[in-house]
Amino acid sequence: MPVISDVTADDSDAALKPFSAPLGPWATYALAGRTVATAVSPYQHIEIVDLPAFGPLGRAYRLDGRFMASLADAHICHECMVHPLLLAHGDAKRVLVIGGGDGGSAREALRHASVSEVVIAELDAQVPATILRHMPSLAGGAFDDRRTTLVIGDARDYADAARSHGDRFDAVIFDLTEADGAAAPLHDAAFFAKVRSLLTPRGGIAVQLGAPWFEPAQVQRVLAALRSVFVHVQPMTAYVPLYGSLWALAIASDALDVRGTDTNALQAAAQRVSPDQLRSLRHYAASRHAALFDIPPDLIDTLDAPDAPIGTR
Repeated sequence: MPVISDVTADDSDAALKPFSAPLGPWATYALAGRTVATAVSPYQHIEIVDLPAFGPLGRAYRLDGRFMASLADAHICHECMVHPLLLAHGDAKRVLVIGGGDGGSAREALRHASVSEVVIAELDAQVPATILRHMPSLAGGAFDDRRTTLVIGDARDYADAARSHGDRFDAVIFDLTEADGAAAPLHDAAFFAKVRSLLTPRGGIAVQLGAPWFEPAQVQRVLAALRSVFVHVQPMTAYVPLYGSLWALAIASDALDVRGTDTNALQAAAQRVSPDQLRSLRHYAASRHAALFDIPPDLIDTLDAPDAPIGTR
């Protein structure tokens, strides 16, 4: 299949139109852009758009009218979901990405020399096909890496099959659409408990929560589900320009205190597992680790709470 350039070349106003997206139940936002390609799969409507506001890296994709990732800032969420967890673990070998059809989370996990396999459990085969055609640098070669296994199908079915085969993972990255739509069943306590059973003793998961200012009920609902299953549930925040808001994520584990891992230990892990690859990160760094988990006072009621007591699991 021929690869189309994934760099925006046209910065004129020709054919620009507003692309709006929901931001919680009572707000929307819009970015001016132009359509590059569209596709309709059995599961969703896929759009590739160029957004001049983001300059030459302004190519982005949308699923069912929601922005998922752009070349300009996709690294923010992918790096935050992957590196704090894998560095705190220190020797992660098997990583499961639930969703993740754009390859971005897999790309970040594969930076770690300790990782021997990344399984991407993606529902819609049209997503990786579209990304590889129109935004190949987003995956950064992840689908061609011999350590990557792409499984097309429902993540719930994959989790059931993995449990029956005794598969275990050191990290599970939830790289999904938001928890208020089709992916809602993958953000409840029952599914989190199922995924917990797939983890190695020091394993953990990373989950996107949403926009804490605009959808606090959703954020709190997912956090509550995580806290009913895991011993340690630790939120972090980062501003994601494409999403139009501060964004919240969380790492959950029974054994790892990711938030409390000190800078020296993280830097030592980075030197041990992948010194060259991690130098090129654009958002995450061990020196910034504590700041990501430092919840501002005005969001403590939404995001922060003591780790759930073991008896609530």
